Amino acid sequence: MQTMRITLGAVLLLMVATATLGGVWVLRQSGGGGLSVRVMFEDTKNLRADDDVIYGDAIVGRIESVESGTVIARIATDHARLVHEGSRFWIQSGPAMAILVFDTPMLSGGNVEPGHEFKGLAEQPEPDPKLAPAPMPRTLTDRPPWLCEVRSTLELNTEWTETQRRKSAAVIASVRDNGDLIVLAPGWVTEYSGELADERYRVELISGDTLVAELVVTRLPWAVFLVRETAYADVAAPFWPDALGEGQGLVLTDLEGDAFAATYVDGGIDLPADTGQGLLALIEGFNVAGFTLPNVGADTGVRWQPLNGAGSAIEEARTKLD
Repeated sequence: MQTMRITLGAVLLLMVATATLGGVWVLRQSGGGGLSVRVMFEDTKNLRADDDVIYGDAIVGRIESVESGTVIARIATDHARLVHEGSRFWIQSGPAMAILVFDTPMLSGGNVEPGHEFKGLAEQPEPDPKLAPAPMPRTLTDRPPWLCEVRSTLELNTEWTETQRRKSAAVIASVRDNGDLIVLAPGWVTEYSGELADERYRVELISGDTLVAELVVTRLPWAVFLVRETAYADVAAPFWPDALGEGQGLVLTDLEGDAFAATYVDGGIDLPADTGQGLLALIEGFNVAGFTLPNVGADTGVRWQPLNGAGSAIEEARTKLD
């Protein structure tokens, strides 16, 4: 019985090995099938016929020939759909071996016909940012005391009484002598579609207190709220007075301190993520630079709301309260 088990195990192992080697053999001998492409290089390094073609971390083809800067590569039939007009090819070369590597950016055109010619790159390109995973938030080790959150509940007159809710980070813009707080938030938290029947607003402080808020001024894109007679005894938020420069680094955060590192680029914020709520943008410590809002109609990205005009909205609120 023991001898039979050993024999059966050996046969199964041989079958697996044969199947694996058979798959490699088919890939190596696929000269009549698959997709043949031509890649032109100024330097083919030590790339040779029969070297591998790699996409991601998988072997997807082989080199058929290398001659005078021209590399003929054949991509296996199962992987031919990976090759697009905008695919990028480069060579990774070591002392004893070389491989041809390619990637296909998101916006890279359609699939190619056999014999399509590419211009090879001298070195590995930067990864396509559209293929990069969404950034992961990190928690701020310290949150400014004036950071807060505005939550709105908007009841609309419809056949079924529709409820719309908004949530955004906000800041305490001013502290009055009697403990009243003037809170600045993006006007997005007050926006709705339809006929408004009722509106309710709450402000949550860093301390965890959730307080009733009154909408004092709506001067889009800003909304200013009043929270009456609180025990808050700290400072108001400092605002960044200057226009942001190209490439300026920012930190985007919510009330819980979940924060993203972001960059100011071309008049907006470069953040390939879907936040789902308004975030506060901080610069050089805890200076408030503006807010980011969900990018409506898109899976990723944010809309940018700088501080322009916020000072006028705050002054208008103070005037109404005096």
